[in-house]
Amino acid sequence: MFSLEERKINTQKITDYGEYLLTPKTALNQEHVNKIIINGYILVLFHWLLTGIPLVYLMIGKINIYFYVSVAIWIIIFIFHFYFKGCIITRIEQKLWNEKKWWGPWMFLFTPLEKMEIYMNNDLANMIFNCWGCFIISLILYRILNIK
Repeated sequence: MFSLEERKINTQKITDYGEYLLTPKTALNQEHVNKIIINGYILVLFHWLLTGIPLVYLMIGKINIYFYVSVAIWIIIFIFHFYFKGCIITRIEQKLWNEKKWWGPWMFLFTPLEKMEIYMNNDLANMIFNCWGCFIISLILYRILNIK
């Protein structure tokens, strides 16, 4: 459907544009660096809210329009994850901070795993995300099929 080269080009364009939007247009000095860091944290907060609120609602919310909006958000997250071979927002965060070992919201899981000498790489991270996807799909189906 989409070639690997086309997806790489699109990923690069989006990460470059995200960096452009979040990088101050002033001379490079300490204030400039501080603004990049602050903008990165704002992006992380947005990222965690965008994924966290719908996730919590999928788990404990009532089956209503908000539940189905949360389902739609997570379906879009999965589609984007497979298209970009990872999270595009995490890639923008990595680029802003020039930090390849940043895994976004997954840091809460991956950091303890690395303390147990299970070191993350892209393949292992994608496998964990795929397992997470299976869990989310199972949860959604369970909640929908057990409406009382």
